[in-house]
Amino acid sequence: MKLDFKLQHHAETARTAQLTIGRQTLATPSLIIPAPALAVHDLAPAEVKRSQIKGLSIDESIVSQNPGTETVRDLGGLHRFMAWDGLVIAKPSDFRHLPLVKKNHLTKDGVRFHDVKTGAVRLMTPQTVIESQTELQPDIMLMLSQTPSYYAPYDYVEKAVAINSTWAAAAVQKLTADSPALFGVMQGAGFAQLRKQSIDALSKIDFSGYVIGGLSDIDNDEEFDRILKLSVDLLPADKVRMVVDVQSSAQLVSALKNGIDLIETSLPTHWGRYGKALTAQGLLPIKKARFAADPQPLAEDCHCPVCEQYSRAYLRHLLHMDDSVGPRLISQHNLWYLRQLVSQARLAIMHDQPITAIFENLI
Repeated sequence: MKLDFKLQHHAETARTAQLTIGRQTLATPSLIIPAPALAVHDLAPAEVKRSQIKGLSIDESIVSQNPGTETVRDLGGLHRFMAWDGLVIAKPSDFRHLPLVKKNHLTKDGVRFHDVKTGAVRLMTPQTVIESQTELQPDIMLMLSQTPSYYAPYDYVEKAVAINSTWAAAAVQKLTADSPALFGVMQGAGFAQLRKQSIDALSKIDFSGYVIGGLSDIDNDEEFDRILKLSVDLLPADKVRMVVDVQSSAQLVSALKNGIDLIETSLPTHWGRYGKALTAQGLLPIKKARFAADPQPLAEDCHCPVCEQYSRAYLRHLLHMDDSVGPRLISQHNLWYLRQLVSQARLAIMHDQPITAIFENLI
């Protein structure tokens, strides 16, 4: 599937662009929300759509086992199966989280793990991932990547980068004219030389975009920013850039400032599950007693469906009663509000204005 990516404006290292693929057009930078098992933390796709989110990511490794690749394919592919008309990005699991076989689970050919349904040993290879993802019919798919721990020693990471490069070359051999756009995944942990080796190998292949991989283990926002800057400097300027599993507001701002186009994060629903609502004053812990009789919406400057209908007092009541509707409604608000903040950041970049002030109460 052809992907058209047009850069629009640079403001220092931040940038805006337009991404068109198939029927989908996104103004970037844009949020991508994880829906690993085809739902966003108990939210139906229609509820996410009401928050005006344009892109979801799904986990091919989960979906291929349950409900199964064939089921999704036979029922019309991911968009029809989920009743979702926005962008869909399919990615294989970080296989470190799969039920791996006890010995020799990692080979030069792929990863051996136990099927969650039958317990049988399965081999996940770069080729089988591409075949499965192609049948699921997303808009974009990610290659199977060898992701070492960020804190692994140099020699281990060096071997992982070599395997990753081999897997990239194997993946593209399975592409057809009907395949979704394919993104390569840069690795190298915290080592600049190995990240350069990784992108040098990947750049020899005509990927539609690149994911800066191996960042989710980083437990320090300053280190995240350092390695992100280093990695962005190595990437081709005319290709889509993506990061996955952004885990803090500071990391989100770093991604925006460093010219990342697609930013995958579960922050809005993570906050929602704990009853925290995103506002101009920062995160409000709605379960606190001070909101028990508060008639205001979650955020006075918000026009999302939740803020137009429900008060802080009502949502606090739902949380106090452990009713699952409370976190769902707050998550919907958070999706809307964070999407609005990213849109404001995009406008600021277009007008050469700083974006930090937009997020000042979140970082």
